[in-house]
Amino acid sequence: MKLIKVMRKHIFVILFALIGLCGSAQNNGQNVQITLPGTHVEFSLPQHEWKYLQTTNVDKNTTVYLYSYMARNVLDEKGDTIIPYLRIYVKKNYSPSVYDLTWERYQNQPFQSLDEFTEGIPNSGLGYIGAYNSPYDRKDYQFRMIYFKERNTAFEFRAETSLDTYEEFDEMFTNILNSVTVKSK
Repeated sequence: MKLIKVMRKHIFVILFALIGLCGSAQNNGQNVQITLPGTHVEFSLPQHEWKYLQTTNVDKNTTVYLYSYMARNVLDEKGDTIIPYLRIYVKKNYSPSVYDLTWERYQNQPFQSLDEFTEGIPNSGLGYIGAYNSPYDRKDYQFRMIYFKERNTAFEFRAETSLDTYEEFDEMFTNILNSVTVKSK
């Protein structure tokens, strides 16, 4: 009788653990909706795969938000750990055009444009797939990036990883950038 009670207790513990695991597995395929503070811009990230890292206030009008991919270790072809990231550059009180922002940002961080696109970007923005060689670690990087404006706030969303790991992240980067919307007021 005592053995049956102990077994029953273990069965319930195992059952609750399995129910918990099933619930976790179902959430892994979902996205987390994020609204950028002080804006009407929303985007989504795959739940449990990305982590918010930091907010940097560059000046009174410019803020940078940084997220990194943390679902698993990503290794490049040399075996070095790579951290894919999403950087969101927000510049308030910006009256020039989105083309001006694109040129300004390009002058600060030059890159080779591999492709340009405009589909799926809010408010008639611009998009690029680009690559560059980092002078810091001498590695090649590739990214997918969009620029757009909402009233007089300008945005740059840039999802990046090493060139040799880009192909495995391209679909995820595309989905993240396609999720960017400007919600109605």
